Formats: sequence, C-alpha cells, structure tokens
Amino acid sequence: MNRTGRVLGCVVLALLLAKPAPATPPPPAAGGQEPKASPYRQLLETLSATADLLGEAGGPTAEQPQEAPAPEPLPGAEPEVRVTEQGTVELHVQNLALATVLQLLSLESRHNIIASPQVSGTVTATLYDVSFDEALNAILLANGAGFVRSGNFIYVYTRKELDDMALAADPPVTRVFPLNYISAADAKTYLTPLLSSVGSLAVPPDPERGVASSPDDAGGNTHANTDFVIVTDRGAHLERIERVLGEIDVRPQQVLIEATILRAQLTEDNALGIDFSVVGGVDLQTLGATSAGIQDLTLGDLPPENFSEFNIGAATDVRSNVPRGGLSVGILKDNVAMFLRALEQVTDTTILANPKVLALNKQRGQVIVGRRDGFLTTTVTETQAIQTVEFLESGTTLIFRPYISQDGFVRVELHPEDSVGFVNAQGLPTKQTTEVTTNVVVRDGHTILIGGLFRDVTKDARSQVPLLGNIPGLGQLFRSNNDSISREEVIILMTLRIVKDDAAYAEAAQQQREDIERMRVGMRRGMMWQGRQRLAQGFYHRALDHYAAGRTNWALWDLRLALHNQPRCLPAIQLKEKIAGTRAWDEDGTAARGFLWNLIARDRGLVLPQFGRPGPPFLAPGELRGPNGFSD
Repeated sequence: MNRTGRVLGCVVLALLLAKPAPATPPPPAAGGQEPKASPYRQLLETLSATADLLGEAGGPTAEQPQEAPAPEPLPGAEPEVRVTEQGTVELHVQNLALATVLQLLSLESRHNIIASPQVSGTVTATLYDVSFDEALNAILLANGAGFVRSGNFIYVYTRKELDDMALAADPPVTRVFPLNYISAADAKTYLTPLLSSVGSLAVPPDPERGVASSPDDAGGNTHANTDFVIVTDRGAHLERIERVLGEIDVRPQQVLIEATILRAQLTEDNALGIDFSVVGGVDLQTLGATSAGIQDLTLGDLPPENFSEFNIGAATDVRSNVPRGGLSVGILKDNVAMFLRALEQVTDTTILANPKVLALNKQRGQVIVGRRDGFLTTTVTETQAIQTVEFLESGTTLIFRPYISQDGFVRVELHPEDSVGFVNAQGLPTKQTTEVTTNVVVRDGHTILIGGLFRDVTKDARSQVPLLGNIPGLGQLFRSNNDSISREEVIILMTLRIVKDDAAYAEAAQQQREDIERMRVGMRRGMMWQGRQRLAQGFYHRALDHYAAGRTNWALWDLRLALHNQPRCLPAIQLKEKIAGTRAWDEDGTAARGFLWNLIARDRGLVLPQFGRPGPPFLAPGELRGPNGFSD
C-alpha cells in the first residue's frame, strides 16, 4: 500500500473513532470544572492525533512540506457554548431553540437545569465573559421566562408561571390603615406607586359628596369618625406601605402668628367765615328780622307801604361753608348785621389690632376683625329677576399660609388688609382699603415689618364775594376759608414662632383664659351691690363659709337665697344637692324625662334602683366652683 492509501485509511479510521459514545461525562478536575469540547472540536483533535501517528510510522519527514491545518469554523457556522476555568460563559448561537441552548449550557456549566413544558422560543446571541446567571437571565428574559434556584436545581418557568407561583406562596392580604393627619386622598396619591401588580387600594368617599342635598339624593354614606385607607396586597408590599405611612402620617408642625396692625389718622380742619347783612330804607323790625342768639339773621317780607320808597339790601353768605361749632360772633346795629364763625378741629385716631392665631404648616389661615354690611344684587334674565344678598367685609383682615423648613426658617404668604366700608342709601357698597400681598422668608421668632403705607391729603377751599374777596387785608371780611389736612399711616408687624413645646403654649393659653376670667370677675364686682348677680354671689360665698365650718343649715339658707336671685347658678345647685342628699330633678316626677335613659341602661345590662332616691354624686368642697358659676 502506498503512502496515499495509508493516509486515506487513517482518515477513515479517524472518522470511525470520532463517533460519540454514550458515556457519562467525566467528573470535573480538582480545582474547577473541565470544559467539554464540542463535537466538531473532538473531530479536529482526532484528526490531529491520527496525523501524529502517521508521522511516527514513516510519514512525511521534516524535510517534506507539511499540509496547512484545517481552519477553525466561524462562530455563526455552528453553535458554541463554552465555560472557562474562571466560570465565565462564552456563547455564540443563531436561531437556536431555547431548549437546546439550555441543554448546552447545562452540559458546559455542569448545572442541573430543568425547564417547564411551557417554556419555548429561540435564541440568537453572542456573549463574551459573562457570569452564568447573567447568561441565563439574558436568554430567558428575551423569551419571557425566568428561573428559580432550589438546592442544586435550576427551574425555568414562564413569567406567568412565576407570577402564579409567587401569588400562591404569598397571597394578597387586606389591611386597614387608619390615618391621623393626612387625608385619604393624599394617602392614595402617595401609596398607589407602591402597589404590586395584584394590589389594590380603596379610600372613603369625599365627605362633601356624602351630604344629601335633596330628599332623592343618596348621599350620606361616609365614615365620619376616622380617615383610613384599605389596601389589598402581598405581605412585602404591605410592610413597605406601613413603613411609608409611618414616615408621612406624622403630626404637622404649627406656627404661632402674632400680628400687630397700627393705623394712625390725623385730621386738621381750620375754617373762618364772615357774613354781612345791610338793609337801607327800612329797619330790621319792619322786615320782621329774627336772630338765633345773635348768630344768624333771617329777614321777613318787605311791607307793602315801603314798596314806593327807596330800599336797598345786601348780604353775604360765605359763613355757611364753615361747620357749626368753634367761635360764633354776631353784631346787630340798626340796619347792619355782621356774623363771624371760626372753627379749628384736630382729630387724632389710632386703631390697633393684635390678632394671634395658630396655623398648621402649609395650611391657609384667616383672621377677620371687623364688620359685614349686606347689600342686594339683582340678576335679570329673560323670565325673572333674582335678588341675592351679598356682604361687604371691612375691618382688619389677615390672610396667611406658612411653609416651615428644616433649617429654622419660615416662608409665609401674607395678605394683611385694613379697610373701611359702608353701603350708601342706594344700596351700593363702598370700600376704602389698605392691603399688601407678599411672600417673605423669616427666621423662627423674628418679626416682619411692613411699613411706608403713608397718605397725606391737603385741601384748601375758599368762598368769597367776587372782587371784594381779593382786596388785600379787607378781603378777609368778604370770604371764608376752609383748610383741611388728612394724614394716614399703616404699619404692620408680624412675628412668627414655630411651635416646639406644646405644653408651654397650652400653659400660656390657660394663663390667658384665667386673665379673661379675672377681667370678667372684676367687671361683676364693679356692678351695684343691690343687683341680682352681686346678691347671689354674696349668698353663695357665705354658704361656702358655712359649709366649711359645718353649719349646714345656715349653708342651705344662703344657698336658697343665692338660687332665688340666680336660679341657674350651677355650683350652688351642686352644693345644695350634696347637703340635702337629694337631687333637684327628683322632685319633678316626670317619668318621660328618663325614659330613653332607662332603655339604654337596660340594653347595657345596668341595674337601676326601682324604689327610693339615688344618692347625689360625691363632690368635694373644692369641686363646687365651676367655670360657669361664681369662681371669684
């Protein structure tokens, strides 16, 4: 056999040896997994080994030219899956079934992969130096599948199967989360993104929509006691929602706003006028002249017998521009009368408002100290005219909205207003106002000053006799002057304090309430002693002294006198019940008064006495002075 025959024989033998034998894969070498060669690579290794044998058996020598090695197939020509010694995966497949790719990946990586019958698809991918989990995620995600590890097994399922398994392992649970400070509508906005695909959230209806506006309206189905949200979801999502609610449903901060609005008005009026009355040909008695305390002059009709005679008359009336009051001087002599009136008025008015109010963070607050004047508005349509009543608000108004920051500053929207309004005889409203709208940032405890709201009006009015009033010096006798100056200034001070110690503010409020009680008591003590309030007050105090000394009969006597003057004195009624051992309504004898109470007590299983009088409630002497009675 020549050399060519021997080579052909070796090739045939190599092809026979390259046939894969069904045998279990060898165990991995120590220190890692030994990569298993692909079938076409096994064939190349077998051919190489055969060529070596041929070289040893008299094959081509070193002097003879060697044949070029067979080229390595391209990655796209045949599927290739390799796992390196470092555990990374290199994968080159094109339009290969997903089940085949999973099988090759299992063989190369020595992982136990079991796929669900529902898993299907094809894979076209080229991956370099990726981990096993990354490669598995990549090929499964593209086919709508995923995997789950359990011990030494990797189970591959579709996304729907995984969702069904998760739902079965963690079924949705319904929980009610009560809300303390935030509204249900706000909570729904915050919590909806935290729900899973199977989660749901429900909130109570808006209370405004629950009020029945007509007998046919089905409103009123609201839960008015508390605000809450009902969430149905898996346990992990419910825990996340509970954690988020614990962070956002917290007590909001408050701001104490103290505003001082000072409005100062100064009005100065200065008026002077002189009137003359001169008659000729007749005397004042003939004309039936009258004078009101020599301050004015009124002439009657000219007598008929004086018509043929020469009569003259002249008068000025410039003094009427001067308001009444001040200095009035009148002179009457024969046929001449002169009247003078001078007035200077100075009015200094100061209006001070000092409202204090607590406001929640980011919530609008409004304080109005003033009046509301009603006026009618008419709306005319083609068929009817509808009149409605509207109100004009005037006085001191403060509108604000605070925004508390975490660095000790407060941004506040302010709209202070100080106005004067009225409705005229025609029913038209008129309002004069001074107001400011602004946004400012101020540190906690500091004061905002809004000033410069200043207005000065000067008025000079003059009435005179033509020509004569312009004569220097003497012209003052033929004219009147009315000068007025009006100055107005508004200053607004606002102090903002973030409430940090609720107990301190509660104590301050209690102190304020006690001061009001002191003022009320002081006003009562200033009343006349013979009044019913003062008499009842005195008898009640004497009854307390008798009761403390053990003189119950005298205490009852004074209590009867106190209740005679003031029958609704609650502390006196309580003390009388305690001393007498009976209650005031026991003598009424009206069975219907306690009918509902008896029914409620019967439903609760309470035993009520059927005979005899129930004893009065125990009251210590210090408890007999209530806020509605005499506490002074």
